[in-house]
Amino acid sequence: MIDLCSIRKIQTALKKFEETLKAETSLSLNDALCLCSLHKGIREPGALARELELSPSRATRVLDGLEERGLISRKLSDEDRRSISVSVTAKGKKLIEKYQCSGIEIPEELAFTQN
Repeated sequence: MIDLCSIRKIQTALKKFEETLKAETSLSLNDALCLCSLHKGIREPGALARELELSPSRATRVLDGLEERGLISRKLSDEDRRSISVSVTAKGKKLIEKYQCSGIEIPEELAFTQN
């Protein structure tokens, strides 16, 4: 059986985590997850949208914001010039290092996700 009170605690903890992440790194959770996926090697916007379970239009807005801040760049794919390839800039890589080592504590309610 699902404990709805526990789900609410997880939801609240995740919101607080995102607020801390934003304050310390200027990244929303979607921004951070997108950068993390790019860092893992996912390069195509459609694949990023699927990985993050975002609509293509929402993924585009996240990428637009990251590009405006100079954290990513987009160019025609080397493999298929009809496609776009996304990569993390040097500035983006520094920010990835910052949030990977930021010391932001994972709330206890979310700790099970670290495994």
